[in-house]
Amino acid sequence: MSGLIHPRLRLPLCAALAALAAWLLVPGSAIDRALFGLVARSRANPPFFITGDGSFQKPWQLRTFASVQRPDTGSAPLIVSLGDDAGAFFQSSPPSPIDMAVILSNFQRLGATKAATAAVLAWDAPDPIGLAALDKVLGRFDSLVMAAPLTRGAAAEPLPEAFRNASLPISHVRGEITALPVVNRIPLTGVILGRENTRAGFQSLDFEAASRFPPLLARWEDRVVFAFPLLVALQRFDMPLEGMEIRPGEFLRLWPQGPVVPLDRFGRMTAEPGNLSPYAEISAELLIDGGDELFPKQAPQPVILRDDRSAAEPATRRFSAELPATIAAIASDTSLVPARSFARFTLCQEIVLLAVWIAGIALVSRLAAYARQITYSALAAFAIGAHFIAASQGVWLPALAALAAVVVAFVVSRIRWMRVGLT
Repeated sequence: MSGLIHPRLRLPLCAALAALAAWLLVPGSAIDRALFGLVARSRANPPFFITGDGSFQKPWQLRTFASVQRPDTGSAPLIVSLGDDAGAFFQSSPPSPIDMAVILSNFQRLGATKAATAAVLAWDAPDPIGLAALDKVLGRFDSLVMAAPLTRGAAAEPLPEAFRNASLPISHVRGEITALPVVNRIPLTGVILGRENTRAGFQSLDFEAASRFPPLLARWEDRVVFAFPLLVALQRFDMPLEGMEIRPGEFLRLWPQGPVVPLDRFGRMTAEPGNLSPYAEISAELLIDGGDELFPKQAPQPVILRDDRSAAEPATRRFSAELPATIAAIASDTSLVPARSFARFTLCQEIVLLAVWIAGIALVSRLAAYARQITYSALAAFAIGAHFIAASQGVWLPALAALAAVVVAFVVSRIRWMRVGLT
């Protein structure tokens, strides 16, 4: 059979078959992805967010963290501000349970089916009738996110149901978790956390010093609990907690194709949210007599009740001031730069390119043994260099197919040289 092929054609034919096999099989493979990872590392620092499969239809795409994070103003929430009630609209100041029931029932009257209370609902000696009215109103929302501060003490308390509803087992977290802050109790008594439809997130961590970088994660025994703004972002998109990808020290992704938030190893955002105005801000007093169009129709849900009282704790005032920007930073996709695509040439162009490459290999095969081996090495280096240069311009060459052809040509030429030497 070997006699049917001219000796001078065997090497280029083997090289062509190797190139064809690699051209057909390698795109999208682990080898191709590893090469793309090398290209990505030559351009930016990890972590990388890679999509595509290297095919003509779905070329490789790369996203990296932006050096400056600017939250999308369109992701800012609609805020109902609970102020000092200078006009004495409510029964008491701070508002009593029945006042809160009235405010939240007006949320429902104005069309809000999803709500979030950044204001902590806690009273020392509440009126039982008011509590019953508040509980009834809370149960009518399709979904509800509530807030409470967390701390740690010598004696651990059971994880409240609302926090358990909004928690994940530690095994869900990828990477090191020992640096995450540890909590085991709510430092207030009489905190109202709603019913089965409620998730609770922490407003603040009492033992954490004030920081420009909001914490998003904490550990409560064998569970991970989350900050209120993060739960609000998930509530907005109706996304389950189980869909999150959590990597302390790297990032948190809300769902497989969702927004990405850079994290430090302590579970804090690594980018400062900055300042951002709410989508709209409405005083809680206006809800009493406000018309049915008080909430803008285009405003994103959930509607958030925020504590803006001047007598609130400093941590609460700071949390309220940062809330719109923090939610927008989590819910928007501004943590990453726009995806850069690494397009391939057309089918015909790649075939022509590889055909010219094989022709060059065929010419090199006629050189003397030493010159031939040196030239093959130079061709391999040229293929790698050209690939990285083209990738810097957003072009993905069939470099692995070209390398496969050179390697096979080198091996075949060595075998042929050895046979000649033996004879």
